[in-house]
Amino acid sequence: MPHFHLAMYYEQISGEVPDDLPQIMAEVDALNEEMHDAGAWVTGAGFAPAPDARVVVSGPEGGETTVGPFLDTPLHQGGFWIVDAPTMGDAIVWAEKASRALRLPVEVREING
Repeated sequence: MPHFHLAMYYEQISGEVPDDLPQIMAEVDALNEEMHDAGAWVTGAGFAPAPDARVVVSGPEGGETTVGPFLDTPLHQGGFWIVDAPTMGDAIVWAEKASRALRLPVEVREING
């Protein structure tokens, strides 16, 4: 069965935490349990805040490697799920549930390989 990557994105620079974070986390926990019960769960995790990330850029063999601060973009990935789903449409159903629980956009991509 194909695997799909469901990624949540949000603005992390402000450091603001939603007032309803406990409710959001309860809904995410319920979704995770639903994914487990349906046999769709492969793995999932949340990430540390974007300002704690580093970007590594390596040149060709023997070239310079630089390590810098997080990417300067308005949205950052805050976490992900990997799910088993027969089709993209089935993965989108999980993404809809995730987006509803998180109150955030969720990107869906099929994993190749």
